Amino acid sequence: MSQPGRSWSRRLRTTNDGSPTLEVVEWGVCYHSIHGALTESLHVFVAHGLERWKEDHESAPTAASLRVLEIGFGTGLNAALAWQWAEEQNVRLEYVGLEPFPLQEEEVNAWGASALPQDLQDRMATLHAEGFQGMQKDTFTAHVVESTWQDYVPDGVFDVCFFDAFAPAQQPELWSVAVFEKVLGAMRTGGLLTTYCAKGQVRRNLEAAGWKVERHPGPPGKREMLVGQHLPVSRWNVRCYALILNPARTHVLVARERFPDGSVGCKFPGGGVEPGEFLIDALWRECQEELGSTEGLSWLEHAYTNDFFVRSAFCDDEQILSVYHWMQADHESLAWWDEKPEAVAAEEPILEMNWESIDALTADAMRFPIDRYVVQHVLSSRSTSR
Repeated sequence: MSQPGRSWSRRLRTTNDGSPTLEVVEWGVCYHSIHGALTESLHVFVAHGLERWKEDHESAPTAASLRVLEIGFGTGLNAALAWQWAEEQNVRLEYVGLEPFPLQEEEVNAWGASALPQDLQDRMATLHAEGFQGMQKDTFTAHVVESTWQDYVPDGVFDVCFFDAFAPAQQPELWSVAVFEKVLGAMRTGGLLTTYCAKGQVRRNLEAAGWKVERHPGPPGKREMLVGQHLPVSRWNVRCYALILNPARTHVLVARERFPDGSVGCKFPGGGVEPGEFLIDALWRECQEELGSTEGLSWLEHAYTNDFFVRSAFCDDEQILSVYHWMQADHESLAWWDEKPEAVAAEEPILEMNWESIDALTADAMRFPIDRYVVQHVLSSRSTSR
C-alpha cells in the first residue's frame, strides 16, 4: 500500500466547523474529518483520551503527569491540543508522535494560517519547527519521530495512545491485531487507546489483541468511535457449549437469554465448567439445566475451541476459553418458546429455545464474539460440506 509521502500532493480544505484539514489528492482522503477537524480532535482525543485519563486517575498519585503516544502526528493538531490541555490542567505531559512523512514547511504555514485560532496556530508551528529535535515548554515535552509504528521501538510505557492513522481502507496494515498487540505492550496498566474509527473489524482486532473495547458516540458525521483500555486478565473462565443439530441436520438449537447486565441476546446452550468437573460432564449438565432434558441427545464430536483472546463480557479480569461440541437430537421437541419446561432450573435466565436454520443464521444474531465466530466459520463450513 502506498503511503502519503513527499511525492504525494496535499491541498487545503476547510471542514464544516471552519477549521482546516489537508487532503491527499491521490487518495481523496483528508487528515481530519470533513465534518469538523477541530471538533473531531477535541471529541476523540481530548475528551475520550486526556479527559478520560484524568477522570480515571483523579485520586491517584500519578495524576500529575502522563505520557501520550500518537500514531499519526500528521498536521500536529492533536499534539497542539494536548499541549494546550496540559497547561490548562497543570499536568505534566510528555508527548511522542510518529510521522514517517512530515509536512513541508510551506504546507505547515498554509495550513496553520488558514483558519486556526492563533494560539493553536502558534503551538502547531512550534511543534513542526522544534518537535522533531525534541522540545520542552513548561508542563509539556514533545518529541516527534520520523518513523512508522512498525519500525519504532518504544522508550518506556505510555498512558494514552492517540490512534490517528489513515483509515483501514488506505492503511490496512496499521489496523491489524499485531499492531494493536504492540501498542498494548507499550501501555501502562489502565492505559487508554482512543480512535475515530469504529469499524467492526477494527473493534474485533482490538479485542483479539487483548484490549477491553468500548463504543462511544462519535464526533459529527460518525455514529460511533472506539476506546480501548489495557486491563490485564488474572483468571480463566472455561465454558462448554453444545451445537445441537435437529434430526435432518439442517437446523441448530439456539437459546435466547437475559444476561447479567440486563441485556437480551442469543447464544448456544451451555455454560461454565465447575471446579474439578470434566468438560464433557459440564456439557451434559448444562444441557440438562438449560433444555430440561437430555433424552434423545447424543454426542458427536468436538467442534471448536477458541484460539484467540476473548475477555469476559461481564468480568474484566477473566479470559474466556470456550469449547464447542457437536450433538445430535433425534427429535425436535427440545425447542420451546412461551415458558420454560418444569425441568429447566428456575435460576436459568433462558427466555426461549429455538431451532434456527444453519443456512440462515447470521453471526450478528449472536450476543458473544466466540458464538459469532462459530456461526461464521464452524457452522458455515458444516453447511457447505453437507
